[in-house]
Amino acid sequence: MSRYNNLKWFALSCPPPQELAVAGRTYILVKVFKHDFFAATCLYQVQTAEVSTGHDDGLQKIVVKFARKQSFCGLPMRWYGRMLCRHEKDIYVHLAGVEGVPPWAGVVDDCTYAIGYIDAVPLDHLPKPPPAFFDQLRRLMDAIHSRGIAYCDANKRSNILVDAAGKCFLVDYQISFRRRDDLPWPLRNLIVWAVRYVQRSDIYHIYKHKRRLAREELTPEEEALSCRRGLLHSLHRRLTDPWRALRRRFLGRKFRKGQLASPTAWLEDHRQPEKETWRTAHRD
Repeated sequence: MSRYNNLKWFALSCPPPQELAVAGRTYILVKVFKHDFFAATCLYQVQTAEVSTGHDDGLQKIVVKFARKQSFCGLPMRWYGRMLCRHEKDIYVHLAGVEGVPPWAGVVDDCTYAIGYIDAVPLDHLPKPPPAFFDQLRRLMDAIHSRGIAYCDANKRSNILVDAAGKCFLVDYQISFRRRDDLPWPLRNLIVWAVRYVQRSDIYHIYKHKRRLAREELTPEEEALSCRRGLLHSLHRRLTDPWRALRRRFLGRKFRKGQLASPTAWLEDHRQPEKETWRTAHRD
């Protein structure tokens, strides 16, 4: 397979820029957290020179998401990058001030944006969360829901961060969505119903994780919630589980043949459990 055919499976066809200007400050590339078909998520740190001269106000580290710009099999994809950037900015603006949500840092270009870096580790990197962690996570999720937002991605432990003090954070609002009271009926009512439904699913995922990771802290009411999967959720699992298995098989085959080499692999020193699922997939 040619290099072009390999690179089309990634959001970026080359490594991200070594330097970026965000909100009037210059940042240096440190590493890549994740690079897949849709986006590359990278860590940048402010130039040492700015800190040494006393200009250390603002964010010292930022996480920059480069949404996909390059085409795929001849189909333009920049529209997706622009849509993702606008969408996540809208979500972060509506969540401004919620403790546990990274602060918005700014737009780099029409397909790239930055948020504040959280010095923490994903929940799936820990053998066990701190005591009462899920009570704190529930309060954070309630605060997000109170802004009219459905998080949608609580199923992934990699989106739940834990810092050294045991504090929780939620990141990655790519598929989150919010109430739109400005839209006409019946679309407005449909979105309100969808938000409420997904918010219940968010709570289900919190207690599902608690049942699996901290069962001794689970109350009878929480255990009931951890098993209360909605009808649409169950249908979604039935439809997507075969697709997920097929995707892992496909990616695993390309990986074993050396046809899935990330253009940022040398910068990806962060463990990514999602990749392990297809790297260790069964051989054909």
